Amino acid sequence: MLTEKYNKGFTIIEMVIAITILGIVGGLSALIIDRTVDGYDATARRAKLHSGIRLAVDRIAREARHALPNSICTYDGSNCNSSANRFYFLKTIDAGEYQTATGNYSSGNARAPLPISPTTATSFDVLSTDSLTASAADWVVVYNTNNTDIYSGTTKRKQIINITLKDVDGTNNVAVVNFPSSISFPTHSPSRRVQIIENNATLFYLSGTELYRATSTFSTPNTPVGEKLLLENVTALNFSYVPGTQQRASVLTIDITITVKGEAVRIIHEAHIQNAA
Repeated sequence: MLTEKYNKGFTIIEMVIAITILGIVGGLSALIIDRTVDGYDATARRAKLHSGIRLAVDRIAREARHALPNSICTYDGSNCNSSANRFYFLKTIDAGEYQTATGNYSSGNARAPLPISPTTATSFDVLSTDSLTASAADWVVVYNTNNTDIYSGTTKRKQIINITLKDVDGTNNVAVVNFPSSISFPTHSPSRRVQIIENNATLFYLSGTELYRATSTFSTPNTPVGEKLLLENVTALNFSYVPGTQQRASVLTIDITITVKGEAVRIIHEAHIQNAA
């Protein structure tokens, strides 16, 4: 009886075809995986860019909303700054309505109205409050109407020594702003508004591709004193400002672009700022 034997296996041609197919499938798989990883990296990078730029813009807008009226200074072609990629302002830390009447409160304590030139005094009362947030060396401001008023002189800002309380009707519910010597202001605020500001200016500026927040002085508000890095990879930055009125808020526009690995994210944000002085 004859037994026929068969040798089972791959021929060289079959092996070549199989290797070729595997190579094609492997190449396509690697390409798909590579594109998927690149897509994930790009998505994560965009999310990080958006998060970073949004945090920076929100920080700037949040601080600017506390700006003293008419103290925001951006580049307008002739004033304040020499560059559109920086701006500064004075931060309001508290505010209230000052006393204008004379005589006594019901408790018998004398009212201390805001001294308007030629009248002078070493203190005045702030109503509708039992406290004001202030420290020694802070300043009070009454009816600041332009940058020159507040940065170049002390006519409308006066430095305090402390704030005490006065009894009006059995409780200490009037704040008394005290000065080291007699002072006076040139004119009343239409809303009888007094504002307290810090003893420095706040400055945001671009240096290379890095955005910084810093403090500065009244006399040199454009010169940073204590810098803190806020954002990196900034490739374009523009601050612009439209002043408001007593009835309409002013607007600070922040136009910022950051770029990482050729991918750019741009945000244009408008911060509306109270302008009641």
